[in-house]
Amino acid sequence: MIAILASLYYGAGAKPPGDELKDQAPYGWQTSKDVGSTFTDGLNLITVTPQARGPLRLISARPLMEGGGSVRVIGILARINPAMLPPGSKVGSFQEAPGFPPTLTHAAGAVPVEGLIVQPPKRGESRWIELQIGYEVVASGRSARRGIELVYEYEGAQHKVVIPSYVAVCAPSTVTCEPEYDT
Repeated sequence: MIAILASLYYGAGAKPPGDELKDQAPYGWQTSKDVGSTFTDGLNLITVTPQARGPLRLISARPLMEGGGSVRVIGILARINPAMLPPGSKVGSFQEAPGFPPTLTHAAGAVPVEGLIVQPPKRGESRWIELQIGYEVVASGRSARRGIELVYEYEGAQHKVVIPSYVAVCAPSTVTCEPEYDT
């Protein structure tokens, strides 16, 4: 399982997360696509720990984009793994899928982020939130995501984290795209 770090982001009116989320390592990848292409980035993960004393309610997710404007976000979905995996699926996440929402069988089961309730796992269980972000390539050039801001409610307070999941997208598909983050 590829791990993603949940680094703290302190914002006005929001508290940093406590022990309900697990810090992990950052991750990044890059791709080159033609203008007009749509795709879903699916390896945007954050682990919910058994130390959570109750449910988390997701409020919003926002990619932190930089540069170029060659891509635009066309949608964001979330699923709780493994609870929301399709029946019989053993794959808990995917890096990239064509289109949005993704049509790959093992990518199914995601819902809108806003209002999704995430129960804490029991001891010995693993549970993580997977964000599926849809992009459309709208112009030639390079755009990069430097993380994803996740806002959620836990124990009556609003919290923010930035998941340092990086992606660089270049257009057209014939150009080499430099990574935004080297693993």
